Amino acid sequence: MATYIKPGQAPGSVEHFYHFVLQYLLPLFELELTEGLAGKGYIVRDCGPMNVWFDFAFGPDAFTIVSREKFVARPVWRLSDKHIQLDTFAKKTGLMVEDTRFKEVLAAFRDKLVPPNSNPDTATVLDRRPPPAFYLDGRAEKSGGGSSRRSISNLDELSHKISDSMPASLVDFGEMSPAGQLEVISNTRVLVGQHGAGLVHSLFMSDDASVVEMKLEESQDHFQILNEALGRTYRAFYLGEEHATLTPQLIAQIVDEVSVGS
Repeated sequence: MATYIKPGQAPGSVEHFYHFVLQYLLPLFELELTEGLAGKGYIVRDCGPMNVWFDFAFGPDAFTIVSREKFVARPVWRLSDKHIQLDTFAKKTGLMVEDTRFKEVLAAFRDKLVPPNSNPDTATVLDRRPPPAFYLDGRAEKSGGGSSRRSISNLDELSHKISDSMPASLVDFGEMSPAGQLEVISNTRVLVGQHGAGLVHSLFMSDDASVVEMKLEESQDHFQILNEALGRTYRAFYLGEEHATLTPQLIAQIVDEVSVGS
């Protein structure tokens, strides 16, 4: 008998970080807390570059990984096989669950995996570099990456200006291991980024950290909803286009907000 653990039903590919975390990683972590699944032969679908999080969060070879095509096309091979359909934390308008459950699962995740830090002091600015080849050469369920859809040309200038008042770093989480990403997050006082999946890392920050998002006015409110549900300070600054250059005036406003958040 084999048991296939299916992602939550919210739209979006779990090969991409936002949907992976909210549809698969956190619900799977919750199930591990209650049922102890890791290392017992359960089957998950291939999530591309996100697969490294399975071993990181649950231990080496915690689950059997099968290809997306095999998982979707022939999810049940024998009459004795079954599915576990995960409950999901996300839908188009943000949270779809009672806040207490979401907070409890996040708290357990942070306690286990985020390095403790009693004094996070850094403004972490999310870089927008080209996506890995996986998302461009036909292997991904949904092609393209964040920087191909939206970008800011002078994030380095923003990071430099912030560094005049507090420690600041410009980072690309896509170039880091899960452990490296959470090491950065443990030291982050203010997370600054353009609308995109990198802001999901805000979920793993300390409770008194804050988020500054740069976005179009018509962009979805996922990160505002998620962080306000966690009681964090959130501030949005609005851009005129998806591929933007920050004006000196907007940089000054963001720097002022980051200084307040620190």
